[in-house]
Amino acid sequence: MVAPTDHANYDFGAADRLSWALLKAHEKIETFTRLRASRRSELLGSRKSDNWSGCRRDTFEKHFTDQQRALRQLADEISRLKGAVDRATNEALQQNSARPRKSPR
Repeated sequence: MVAPTDHANYDFGAADRLSWALLKAHEKIETFTRLRASRRSELLGSRKSDNWSGCRRDTFEKHFTDQQRALRQLADEISRLKGAVDRATNEALQQNSARPRKSPR
């Protein structure tokens, strides 16, 4: 990410909205991941369940695990991006507070 400089304007409102949107996206993905795991357990029971077993169950479990991992990686990446936005915002705040104020003429 580009560090804020004296020559650039930082849109704090846009940064706040982006940070909030990333937070909400992370929360929704985490909730969805938990919901999927819960529903899988409710509907299929344990891995040794009589509800469904065999090759198709094994294939389903592998795909389900891969999908859950992908969702967790997406949530982690969103969290990383939110952190980058928040750090850039803090740097811009520090830059603005360190900048001398112009006196009105």
